[in-house]
Amino acid sequence: MQVCSGSREEALVLLAAFLPKAGTSYTRNRNFDLGAGQHKHVSQLSAYIKRRIITEEDVLKKVLSAHSLNEAGKFIDEIFWRTYFKGWLESRPHIWMQYCADVHHLTHELQTQSGLRDRWAAACLGETGIDCFDAWAKELAETGYLHNHARMWFASIWVYTLQLPWQLGADFFLRHLLDGDAASNTLSWRWVVGLHSVGKTYLARAENIQRFTNGRFAPKGLAQVAPPLNDTASTMAPKIIDPPNPYLEGRKTGLLLHSDDLNTAHLTQYSDCIASAAYRPVDEGTMLVSSPKLLEFNNAALDAATKHWKPNLLNCCDVTTPEGILSWALENKLEQIVTPYAAVGNTSQMLEKCKHLLSNHGVQLTQVMREYDIVSWPYATKGFFKFREKIPKILTSLSII
Repeated sequence: MQVCSGSREEALVLLAAFLPKAGTSYTRNRNFDLGAGQHKHVSQLSAYIKRRIITEEDVLKKVLSAHSLNEAGKFIDEIFWRTYFKGWLESRPHIWMQYCADVHHLTHELQTQSGLRDRWAAACLGETGIDCFDAWAKELAETGYLHNHARMWFASIWVYTLQLPWQLGADFFLRHLLDGDAASNTLSWRWVVGLHSVGKTYLARAENIQRFTNGRFAPKGLAQVAPPLNDTASTMAPKIIDPPNPYLEGRKTGLLLHSDDLNTAHLTQYSDCIASAAYRPVDEGTMLVSSPKLLEFNNAALDAATKHWKPNLLNCCDVTTPEGILSWALENKLEQIVTPYAAVGNTSQMLEKCKHLLSNHGVQLTQVMREYDIVSWPYATKGFFKFREKIPKILTSLSII
């Protein structure tokens, strides 16, 4: 994936280049992984959409101005898979919390169990002897990107052939993928091992890999069976999504930008903000260290966003921790902080900690949800195909069609 500035302008150029291919061409060719630097059949917009440098609505409007809903149906589905996963996880935060706890536990096991550590290290470094898997591990480390089909094959081989915990594979992805998203990543790995669509697993097959890589790979010795895993988190009931605190008029307000949503266009109604800050953590990964490429892209995207939205960002400074956000609020005598809503994941955990710190000093944290999420997420209650039936209704509600 060729990424330079992480800017909105860069995303719009990519979108314009992809538009002619978003219809029947995408349907025909989307499953082919042609290798690093050759992903011409897919949009490669995911890193920008993840940060909302360019939004789902931006992409949907452009695509549906160039193609019919029927012609672009497969690409529209891919946009809404991300939406579905985010909405589904939002009502089941315990799934994310259990995953984080599992990674923490497994990190300790990596330190104490040399056999597990050696197998894990070989997989991460692309030194397993499985040609396709090793190539994908190196491509991910070098570029921060993998074709979606390769991600499925990789996850299946990680679990069923290499016999490694899925949580460590999901963590490896989240620490390297430029488009790594808590919901899409966690739930996709859970889907592969039969925890999302309970009992239904995904088995990587050599002939399928050979076909959809145009014969680049012919792996030997792949697992022939993919038994489903079990966990207790899957049986817990979903919770109702709590509405965020309402915006309070007449309060001294600051604007907080974070990398889950770097597009402040929907926040212009809060033009009375007297200060702004950009949350720039040293490392946004899980317990293990994020790749330099991911950290570099996060910083570049934040820099581009603060430059692009400079008129909305008064006296903008960087903050790196919840405690730093509190200090910034107190220095500016803020009574309220407005920030884009962060779905379940690392940023939402940080904001939850901020909320408690700030409330102890009389400062309210207000997260602003996008209409796209408000309209879409309530339909993400069961499987994707139930959700998919609502796509035309969602598009109509948002005046996209």
